[in-house]
Amino acid sequence: MKVFLILFGLSSGIMVGAGVVAILILVGIIPRMAQVSKTKEYVGVYEGLLVIGTLLGGFISIQNIYFNIGRMGAVVFGLGYGVFVGFLSSGLTEVLDYIPVVSRRLKIPTMCLKYIIISMLIGKVVGSFIGWRIIQGG
Repeated sequence: MKVFLILFGLSSGIMVGAGVVAILILVGIIPRMAQVSKTKEYVGVYEGLLVIGTLLGGFISIQNIYFNIGRMGAVVFGLGYGVFVGFLSSGLTEVLDYIPVVSRRLKIPTMCLKYIIISMLIGKVVGSFIGWRIIQGG
């Protein structure tokens, strides 16, 4: 029974991880971010790193693996994670044309869009700090 549960959990995790990576690649977020950053020749490297990072992240999250990286390491890794999530969310927003569609439907003037985007960014940062410091007791 344990072997079945291990195989079932492993195959389910692989399927979900592959689905997430496939969606990110098929929607075109990675090529669009490479185009904006003028590094189109590295699209294959970015996609490979996405797959490797997803695989390693999933493996580390199900194991009892801990790294003592100290405060400076936490700052570096936190900054890297924040940059990744920011690029990912902004790339997804840009690829799906979310903000222009919503602004047209709500009849928001174009000059107000930059303030809306800045307020969304500030809200994300404040919400993250509240989550890290207050809710998790940091």
